[in-house]
Amino acid sequence: MIAFIKGKVFEKEPNAVIVDCAGIGYRLFVSYQTLSKVAKEEEYFFYTHHFVKEDRNELYGFLSKKELSLFQKLIAIGGIGPKTALAILSPFDVKKVESAILEGNANFLVKIPGIGKKTAQRIILELKGQLVKEDNRKLIDIPEEVYQILLNLGYKRREIDRVLKDISKDDLAEKSVEDLLKLCFERLSPI
Repeated sequence: MIAFIKGKVFEKEPNAVIVDCAGIGYRLFVSYQTLSKVAKEEEYFFYTHHFVKEDRNELYGFLSKKELSLFQKLIAIGGIGPKTALAILSPFDVKKVESAILEGNANFLVKIPGIGKKTAQRIILELKGQLVKEDNRKLIDIPEEVYQILLNLGYKRREIDRVLKDISKDDLAEKSVEDLLKLCFERLSPI
């Protein structure tokens, strides 16, 4: 219904911002991560999710499409509503939450208020496959070119991901694409 809102932050509340858009104030419920990045009287572009239920009509705002996407995946899980999804996104940035899900780290998710062991396990079970499809290599800053070259040479995604996870962050920062490929070839089994 409402895909985005662009306007000045008129007011900040504990869990929301009021955005002045052409003289109309929209209340957007936001995560603490988003709230901490915005300032009053500054203009922002918010991606939105319009949540409608028989007794509720609410807008949720996000500064990035990635945060919006994870929010929408979370509320698609049975028993997780928008307030719980925001609680999951509030204490940590999206990359940390996605990493915890991909690693199956239920203990990380249980630290979030309102998330118990069973809910954490359900989140991991339902989202792990969806996040892998979005290429978990991006979570560890692997150059896209390295990944594509290995795929084009016939290596399987699972094998590439396993090898790339073992490469240290220092190697990622210091090595060229050619050096990273050599390192991968040393660790990958022949095709």
